[in-house]
Amino acid sequence: MFVLLVLVVVVVNIVDPSMVVHEIDVDFELVLQKGKPLPRFWTSTGLCPPAPREKSAEFLLSDDSLLNLEIIGSLPNEGLKYVRIHWLLEMMSFSHYDERKTLFYEFSRLDALLDKLQEFGLHPGFEFMGIPAGIYEKERRHRFVYFWTDLAMQVASHYLRRYGIKYVSNWRFETWNEPDLRGYNVLNFTVNEYINYVQSIRFGLDAAGRLLNNIHLPLHGNIHLPLHGPAGLFKSTEHHPFCWSALKLCNDSPKKCPFEVITFHRKGSGLRADEIVQGGVRLVEQLQETFPNISEFRFSNNEADPIAGWSTPREFQSNLKYGSMLVSTVLQHWSVLFTGRLRNLESISHDNGFLSYYPFEFDQRTLLARFQMNLTQPRHVQFVVKPVFSALGMLANLGPMATDRLHATGNISYIVSYQQNPFYLCILLVSSNDTFEPVEKRQKLSVNIVTTKEFVGQPVAYIVEGLQSGLNDPNSVWQYYGKPPYPTGAQFEEMRSVQFPSVLEGPTVLPIGRKRLKLNFNLRAPWLATVRMCSLQSSKPSVVQNVRVRRIHANEVLIFWHENSAGVRCTVGYEVWFNGSNRSVDWTQINSEWHTPFMFYQFAPNVHVVGGVTGLYRVRSVDLFGRVGAFSKAHYYDG
Repeated sequence: MFVLLVLVVVVVNIVDPSMVVHEIDVDFELVLQKGKPLPRFWTSTGLCPPAPREKSAEFLLSDDSLLNLEIIGSLPNEGLKYVRIHWLLEMMSFSHYDERKTLFYEFSRLDALLDKLQEFGLHPGFEFMGIPAGIYEKERRHRFVYFWTDLAMQVASHYLRRYGIKYVSNWRFETWNEPDLRGYNVLNFTVNEYINYVQSIRFGLDAAGRLLNNIHLPLHGNIHLPLHGPAGLFKSTEHHPFCWSALKLCNDSPKKCPFEVITFHRKGSGLRADEIVQGGVRLVEQLQETFPNISEFRFSNNEADPIAGWSTPREFQSNLKYGSMLVSTVLQHWSVLFTGRLRNLESISHDNGFLSYYPFEFDQRTLLARFQMNLTQPRHVQFVVKPVFSALGMLANLGPMATDRLHATGNISYIVSYQQNPFYLCILLVSSNDTFEPVEKRQKLSVNIVTTKEFVGQPVAYIVEGLQSGLNDPNSVWQYYGKPPYPTGAQFEEMRSVQFPSVLEGPTVLPIGRKRLKLNFNLRAPWLATVRMCSLQSSKPSVVQNVRVRRIHANEVLIFWHENSAGVRCTVGYEVWFNGSNRSVDWTQINSEWHTPFMFYQFAPNVHVVGGVTGLYRVRSVDLFGRVGAFSKAHYYDG
């Protein structure tokens, strides 16, 4: 299939002379000539358990934390794939010695967390950070290199055996987070000890690979687990000697460098998205100039946030300003990757996987607003999706090829992503003035899509979805009701009614033979929109898998599921069906009035209407052409 999409930026006066129409056209012939592979480099979040670090397991295995992670894993097409978590080693403990004084560890609490991450469809950013409980300082210091090498080997070997090579090889192993900061360097490493620690982690991962190579080599070939690091701030060499010394080691002996990916942290000042990308570019250029032998290494800014201090409440983090700023940050990083200025960029991560708390449920740097319902028996938690989470869900729709970031007036930027066969198109547009108020409160947008004759005979459908300031904004609903610490069920339902992207137009099947499609919108800034088009040749909806039902409170549950990412780009949403009588003829779609684009749905029925939440649940997906997938296996929930 061959498509021509003409998209021009023109400004036209209409009835109100103070308002302009931003008319956007894209020539798809040029798109095909200039498009490049688009790696999914933005699909990581991160979090740190609260102090004391010795209670990391208690926090990470809490109901609140696990539900937060399960919702994070519910975006389609691996919209969020990685969760980078501090202090994971604190979840382990010393078990015993054998007769040769070999250390053995208790993994059960860490196993419990990582089992859940796998169930949720997530991968850990596994930092070798912290110390297993029960390890004496004398033991750690007396056999320093052995201790860290053995610990890394045991961790990697344990999880390679537990989960298999395919899954674990996609983890992101990393050394100690920001080791130069006193608050993190709790073991008081010296520079020499830190270098020995880093090398020991590499030796341990290699040892685990060799151990499994001896068993699985005929099946899997050589096993090598990449290591990220040093996760440093890279400020003055005087105050940050650890990360600078690690790169000097890599520069002096590149083949002996313990890292495959050089990780650093560059946040903004809380004003503009370009502070993040420009700060990262300048640092990488400085590192490459200072250490020329690492120029070919890949780099990652795995704390690429608008401003430091996740818990500090800020108004822009509560609404679509943050969501549009995050998308703008992603598109700007794609541009420096596309143009080659930061050609070795491996990934960026947003440090926003934390749990918010009263009275800043929406204002902290998180993906979800958490309400701790402490007056109920038993206590329970309610989560509401923030616009930034839905923005990441829209990013997940991007195709495997894309143009550079393009610009229009009115702080509008966009990219055109696509797949040629079967044909798929996703135009992602964002209007963002970063943390500032938008210059235009409303913007009129006209997207003109013109097709060529090769396209005319092909059945194609499209949908337009959007997030708009004040409309897709649960925080505004909460504020309207006076920011209650314990919202009512009706108030939660109203907040959730505006937590996802809205369907602005479609899904519509284009008449065969039609050559032109014009889409007109009047959007409240900041806003985010996607235009998705799919060919009928795209795969039919797949069978939904892994349906889970989680109890929230009396007569209230969250239903989760998974869908194979291969065909999910053409999915419009999901139907959730319930059978409270366990009879084959009594199934009811319980989300028929809700647009459900992500892989979870919260069901809080009126007990007098449907008789509670005990019963069978099943889910199926629906695509742009109205085709439905087969139902999942029915999941019985007994309360």
